[in-house]
Amino acid sequence: MIQKVIQVGNSLALTIPKSFIDKTGYKAGDEVFVHQEPKSKSLIITSKEHGEKMKVSPELLSWINEIEEKYTETIKELAKI
Repeated sequence: MIQKVIQVGNSLALTIPKSFIDKTGYKAGDEVFVHQEPKSKSLIITSKEHGEKMKVSPELLSWINEIEEKYTETIKELAKI
């Protein structure tokens, strides 16, 4: 499904398809957990409760992604050893 990024004040936003809302029961005001994957330009959105149960903090995942991006070639060379 293609969604358009829209301007909301000084921020950008995406709308959530009604079919997803109907299946999940989300409503306006619900809090969700958003995990960022900058390398793949992805966002993973899950319930707040599920996000709080993650074993790895979002900050650690972000740091790992930055290291992976910065040292991709070195990591590939080390994997050959």
